[in-house]
Amino acid sequence: MRKLFNIAFSAILLLILSSQGTGAKGAFPSGTITHSDRTVLHDDIVHYRFDVRVGPGQFDMIRLHRVVKERQPHHPIRTVDGVLLLPGQPNYFEAIFIPPLISQVPAWDRSLAIFLAENNIDVWGMDYGWALVPAETTDFNFMKGWGVEKDTRHAEVALSLARQIRGITDQGFDPLHVLGFSYGGIIAYSLAGEETQQPHYARNVKGIVIFDVGMKLKEKSLRDWNCSDMAQYQAMLDAGVYNDDTGVFLKQVSDLALSSPDDWSQMVPGFTNYQLALAFGASTWLLNGQFWHFVGGYLDANGIPSDLRFTEAQLWLDLLQNIPPHCTVQADFDVDAVSCGKPNVSFDDHLHEIAVPILYAGTGGGFGQEGYYTTTLTASRDITKFTVSITSDRPTDFGHVDLEYARDAETLAWRSILAWLKAHR
Repeated sequence: MRKLFNIAFSAILLLILSSQGTGAKGAFPSGTITHSDRTVLHDDIVHYRFDVRVGPGQFDMIRLHRVVKERQPHHPIRTVDGVLLLPGQPNYFEAIFIPPLISQVPAWDRSLAIFLAENNIDVWGMDYGWALVPAETTDFNFMKGWGVEKDTRHAEVALSLARQIRGITDQGFDPLHVLGFSYGGIIAYSLAGEETQQPHYARNVKGIVIFDVGMKLKEKSLRDWNCSDMAQYQAMLDAGVYNDDTGVFLKQVSDLALSSPDDWSQMVPGFTNYQLALAFGASTWLLNGQFWHFVGGYLDANGIPSDLRFTEAQLWLDLLQNIPPHCTVQADFDVDAVSCGKPNVSFDDHLHEIAVPILYAGTGGGFGQEGYYTTTLTASRDITKFTVSITSDRPTDFGHVDLEYARDAETLAWRSILAWLKAHR
């Protein structure tokens, strides 16, 4: 009988939400749910996935996630509040926010999404359209123009659907907080800015949590690096190259680290395959001049890593194995352009009008306090900031991905996130 009820509930939910159409304006711009499934993660913590069509094209799809505590199937407990988690680029929601789903290294509950759900937060997430493009795809002309503005529109759809489903499942229709990690933080700022142009009843965002990123940079040297990087992406766009296959490359790096760890790398001289895989996390400044790194490492005098400090090396390799194969050059360009400060982009036009509460969480080896500057450009009068820093040496300090993956991330960061969400319900 219960199985029959579950099937009937899913069918009714799909029927209700699939009738909403796509692209509507107002409080609930919506997509069309084409498929949903439900998985028990452990005991009373469950994970829903909804495939959502957001346009007429073959790849105009996003995936909406929900991680929540239930008293019985399809009956969530009365949650404290709701939050939508937006991953970075290139990332999947599951890979960055629920690492036990891609690796045997962490315990089942060592996950930001699960931690929040266990503490009675209704957790939502979104996979961007480009993250769902199959690896075997070869024609990427459809990706032309797929950048921050498109992902912002899709995040608005995800929020609207999340609010509707929350209402159907007795959680109320109130706006949600948005937590954006890295590129997801850029989307969160863009989303909150765009909503300032809507009447209050039509807004989906009631607060934003920014994980270790700045939309704008104060230091000229950092802006100059982004300007240089932007020029490379502009050349790719001018040449009609719209796909960034970084995910394919990083999986190859990880494959070699796992199969032939001690062999000398044929990709980058001077590293073994294993060292190179760790270097893409811990020594990014050696490889591309990037001032921040993903995971803090143990580095020799030349900056070559032997192990990771805060996140298990195997977990980092597992992440590299589970990165979307394709992302978009337009999004790469957009992020560098807004940080560079020129040319002008439109998705930051209303940054100065954002008045919702803001929490910024940085890392000493990541963007850190460089991310504080963007918060000062908003109109918010409720801004909270902190940076997790463990070592006094920036090249080895707590890194960008350590915020989600580190053994002690719950103590160092997640509890503060939870306290802020509860204080801003």
